[in-house]
Amino acid sequence: MKYVLVLSILIVAGIAGCSNKESSGDEKEKTKEIYYCPMHPEVTSEKPGVCPICNMDLVKKVDEKRAVMEDMPGMINLSLQKQVLANVSTLKIQKEHFLKELVSYSYLDFAEQNRRLISARFNGRIEKLFVDKTGDYISRGQPLFEIYSPDLLEAQNEYLIALENTASIRKTSFNDAASTNTLIKSSRKRLELYGLTDEQIATLDSSRELQYTMTYYSPISGTVIEKKIQEGAYVNEGTLLYDIADMSTLWGIAEIYEKDLSLIKVGNRVKLRLPAYPDEAFEGSVNFIYPVVNSQTRTVKVRSEFSNVNHKLRPQMYGEIVVQQDMGKQLLISQDAVLFTGKRQIVWVKTAEDHFESKEVTLGIKNDGKYQVLSGLKEGDEVAVTGGFLIDSESQLRSGKATGHQHEGMKMDDDSKDQKKETNESPEHKH
Repeated sequence: MKYVLVLSILIVAGIAGCSNKESSGDEKEKTKEIYYCPMHPEVTSEKPGVCPICNMDLVKKVDEKRAVMEDMPGMINLSLQKQVLANVSTLKIQKEHFLKELVSYSYLDFAEQNRRLISARFNGRIEKLFVDKTGDYISRGQPLFEIYSPDLLEAQNEYLIALENTASIRKTSFNDAASTNTLIKSSRKRLELYGLTDEQIATLDSSRELQYTMTYYSPISGTVIEKKIQEGAYVNEGTLLYDIADMSTLWGIAEIYEKDLSLIKVGNRVKLRLPAYPDEAFEGSVNFIYPVVNSQTRTVKVRSEFSNVNHKLRPQMYGEIVVQQDMGKQLLISQDAVLFTGKRQIVWVKTAEDHFESKEVTLGIKNDGKYQVLSGLKEGDEVAVTGGFLIDSESQLRSGKATGHQHEGMKMDDDSKDQKKETNESPEHKH
């Protein structure tokens, strides 16, 4: 009897073993490797190869049920087929040369040292105008106007008398000669203050004749910004006649916030962008930082200088001044790779061929479409540049989060908590 019992147990065990072997074989058959084309999923094969349609290498198909089981919060397995459909592209981040930019509103103005106000130095009458239109460009030494004045005749006469007296008393005492030389110098100085050039005074010396009119010449090259006189008009001492500006150099006046003042230094290179020339940037440099803070706007004026030899720039044009500061080599990431979820910034990092992991990052300055990475990533990390939002959405769906754009670990703010509590406790909130 015992022999029969032992024999029965052995038979059952043998059947079970065979069953397990068959089950194992079936499972192996079910989990055999399948390769497919990511671009043409209908093309499959039991071994590696190439797609007959597009010649793309076939890739190993991942068991989606297994992938879902392996997904953890902040991690996701995504087949290459789904990556193609979601237009996921990745890029390894690296350290790059980084320029920090500060952008501020700015307007152009005349360079004060290159502007001249021409006013009458004595009473008189304008006999002739050589420059009679606002906007005319004139050169240094070019005649502006001719003027008649009794005051000018008196000053010339005083100078000629001093010259004649010098010749007549040369043979007298040394003291009288010295006195006469002093008179000549003072009368000549008066002519210079009236605006006569050295050439005009030399002509007076040689001719010893009064010049009834005087021609006034421009002291600088530039553009006539304003003309205030007419031919034949009488003018008084101090009357404004011309406003002339040399616009080969212009100033850019920017308003910089007080908190950004530490970024500005005299000598910083700057770029000027103007709506009038959207495809151009004009280069200049900071040459002065004003000493006063505007108490209402909390800004400080910063002055930059720009070359304008081609005369494209005009005073009172407005635009943006960009101040650049060299930050050296910095770890940078494309702005397209970053997902902003309220208080956090998330980046999806590819850790395997079909596996992504979300990383919280701390970002610094943004410039030219890239952010400075302060923490959360390291050089060489491969991040999803496009398709990150779809990866994030897929992760939320698989983890059962179908509402809102929240990631694991995010906390609901106090207002949202209170609102939810009030809704649940409200007597009218019944089904």
